[in-house]
Formats: sequence, structure tokens, C-alpha cells
Amino acid sequence: MPRIRRGSGLREHDLVARAKVLRESVEPLLPRRTPDCPPDRFDRLRDDLEGVRELRDDAKRLERASHWGEPLVRSYAGLLKFYLEPETPTVVSFPLPDGEVSYAPLARAPRETEVAVQQSDDPERLLLGYVDWARKGFHFFATRRALWCAGRSATPPEEFRTERVADLPYRLLDEPAKHLHLCPHLKENEPRPYLEVAWPGANTAFRVCRKCAKPERHLLSSVSAGAAGPDPSSEFPVDVVWNVRCQGGPECVHARLPELPRGLRKRYELGRLADSQLIDAYADELRPRIEGTDRPTYVAGGVCYGSNAAGFLEALDATSIERRAVGEALEEVSGYFEVDEPSASRALERLWADHAEAIVRTIVSDPNEARRLIDESRGAPGRVAEILKRAQRKSEERQVLDELPRYRRLAREAAWVDRIAREYRTHGGPAAERALLQSLPSEGKERGLAFGLLSALGRGSAHAWQFSKTEQEFGSALADRARSTLAAPAERYHAALDALLQAAGVADWGEREEAGPAPPPR
Repeated sequence: MPRIRRGSGLREHDLVARAKVLRESVEPLLPRRTPDCPPDRFDRLRDDLEGVRELRDDAKRLERASHWGEPLVRSYAGLLKFYLEPETPTVVSFPLPDGEVSYAPLARAPRETEVAVQQSDDPERLLLGYVDWARKGFHFFATRRALWCAGRSATPPEEFRTERVADLPYRLLDEPAKHLHLCPHLKENEPRPYLEVAWPGANTAFRVCRKCAKPERHLLSSVSAGAAGPDPSSEFPVDVVWNVRCQGGPECVHARLPELPRGLRKRYELGRLADSQLIDAYADELRPRIEGTDRPTYVAGGVCYGSNAAGFLEALDATSIERRAVGEALEEVSGYFEVDEPSASRALERLWADHAEAIVRTIVSDPNEARRLIDESRGAPGRVAEILKRAQRKSEERQVLDELPRYRRLAREAAWVDRIAREYRTHGGPAAERALLQSLPSEGKERGLAFGLLSALGRGSAHAWQFSKTEQEFGSALADRARSTLAAPAERYHAALDALLQAAGVADWGEREEAGPAPPPR
């Protein structure tokens, strides 16, 4: 509802100043014309305005002129009369999409033409005086410097197009070959849902994906600001595209998605939905249909693989353990399954809540250990892949150790060498080196064995300063047998360990649980 108040002295002075300018010329009230704009109607309007200007010193005739004829002419007559008989005016304000606008009702004319005449130095305000013309088929474009009319052509002047592109609320990249302005993700051809505001008159369109779209921005308003025509919806058509790259064939649910509902489009055009809200509202419309499909459908990062589970797993760039875990869980999933990024960890996070047992079963056979892993994940959501990798490492380490022989009553030197060898097989050279140095005794045969093992690891020279010359010579002689002990297959580990210890002079070093006592020295 308009608000009415008494104007200030400054407002009165402002109106007088504007009237003074328009007493000299009617040009500020007329738009510039593009080559497509016919001159006839504007010539008639100019004549009518000039007729009023000729009455600029006759208050009574201006009063009569402010009641009859073209609305813009009436408003012009009212302002010129005010110049002759200035009084503190009543000021009325009313809302527009870009804010509140105020005017003084000086003629029997629509509020739009009153604003246009009284604020004719602002092209967007002057445009209000031609809204009725636009409804009847004319196209108008308000730049920062001037109001343009293109007649019945929707093609804007280049000045207007340049300003609109410069004032976009997003950083869009031009793709001239396709007549598009795209956000960076769409420029890289990423399959993401996007909002499109087309501009057929300028032979271009603007697209913003859901990741870039903001809840406080309105792309349509930015593109269409300052433009007026007979049918705004057709001159700046709006659409939302789901943009899934579908490999599921004609039977896939993505091949039969409905268009953006008319109601959502209208709410957006009226400014009741922002950019991201429109995309989300369309997603809410589609989700029940998409997720309700009975056909197995796998989607990763905007790419639909249809019922091709193998192709979906390949796209996740999964490790062998992740691939096995996701594949096992997917066997319990029917219908639609989607992850927003082609990542095995994201898939595992989505599957974990309902399929934790199936996932863990692919790695851990011990039910107690499996339950511990499931409980641990509850306190660390988002770390499922990491937990599984750790479980896989433990499982692999256990398998390596289970393949090696077990011993009892090991001699001190034998127990020490066996521990370092097992550390090497489960955690690698650096871990074995650390374990060796941390447990290195200050004396005894272990020191010579230690230097032999370090030499086998290629680290003898780096630690030579920690050993006496005798220990170095002794260890160097054992290096080849130490290397064999570290690298021998599980079935030959016992023989390699025995050869190393015998060469070091460690007799009767222990008993093998499965095969009885270790062989005697040779």
C-alpha cells in the first residue's frame, strides 16, 4: 500500500529544479531509439509534449492539460504547473522490486508516469513511464546513461547487454561458440544440476550450477533489470536442468524426468525463490520419482551408470579393499543409489549406517573384532574408509604372521632376530630399522647380528659409528644370510633363520611348535 506524507522543503526545491530543466526541453522524457524502433509514435508523443511545453507559463491551461490525454503528457503538465505555483507537496511512496520509490501526485495520472517525469534523469525511473507501451508490444532497455526503445524487436542495444553482463551476481565465463555464460564447474563440463536464464533477444544464456548458486542471489533479476517488454517470461525464460550424464539407456529413470513445474517457475519470476532455492525446490520435486525407481541405478558425481555396478565401482577409484567392501554392500541395495562425488569413501559413508556388517564381513572374520570396528565408526563418522584400511592392514599383517612358523623356548639372540624379521615383513624396512635400533643391546652377539641386518637393509653405513670394528666385521659376514631371512618365502623362513643363527654361533636356538626342535648345528 502506498505511504503518504508531507514533503520537505528539499523535496519542493528538487521538484522545482527538475521542472526548470524540462521547461527548456522535452528530450529528457523521450527514449533513444535503436534502428529497429519506428519513429511514428514517438514523434506524436514529442508533439504532445511540446504542446504542453508551449503552455509552460499558463497555469490554468497546464491545470487542464494535467487531466486529459497521454498519461506521460498529463504528468509533464502537472510538473510544469507546480513550477509556477510551488507548494509543499504531498509525497507518496510505493515499493518496487529494487526498493521504494516516491513521487508527488501533481496530475491526474498513473503513479508510474508521475515518477518517470519527476525522476526523468534516472533511466530506470523514466522506464516506468513506458510500462504501458511495453505491454502493448514495445521493448525498452534502461542503461546507466539512457533509456532505449527497440520497438517490437527484443534485441537490446550493445550498451545494455554489456552492462548486464558486467553486473552479473556470479563470475561466469564466456563461451562464444555456444552463446553461453557458464559458471566454472559447467565450463569444465561437470555434470551438475544448474539454473539457466536465457536471453533470446541477445542470443545468449546464463547458467549457474547448484554448487555456485547462492540463497541470496537472483540471476533473473540481474539479467533482466532495466528491461521491459510485452512478455517477460518469454524474453527471459527460466529453466532448471538436472544435468545427469546418463549411461542407463532409455529405460533409466533419468531419461523421463519432468520439466520444471510452472508453479516453481512463477515463484522464481516473482522473486519469491532465490537461485539455490529454485534448484533445491526442483530437486525436491524429482527426488521421490528418481529414488522410487525399482530398477538398479547407480550414480556417482552426476554420472548415471544405470544397473552397471561394475562401471560404478570403477568410477569410484577404489582400492581393492574399498572395492570389495562397496561391492558387498551394494548386493544388499535395491533400486537407486547415489553419491555426490565419485569417491569410494563417500560411498562407504552412505552405505555404512545400513550395511556395516556386510562391509566389515569382507575384511574381518572375527565377530568380536567386527563389532569393535562398527562401534568405533559410530564415534568417527566420515572416517569409515580409514577404519577399514586400518582393519585391512591388521588383517594382512595377521595373515603374514600366521604363515610364519611359531617357536617356543627361543634363545635370546633368536627371539631378537625373529622379532625384527617379523617387523620387516609386516611393516617394511624403515619400521624394522626403528625396532632394531630401539632394542639394540649394549653387548652380546645381537650387536653383530644387528649390523648384519642393517647391512641387509642397506643401512649399515649409516649406523656404522654405533658398532665396533669387530662387530662390523662379524655383521658384514652375516649380511647375505640376514638378507635371506628377511626376504625368504614363508615356507623357507625357518631354514633361512636357522642358517643365520648357526652362522652367528647360536646353537640350539629354539623349537618349532609345528615341526619339533630346530635342527642341530651343521
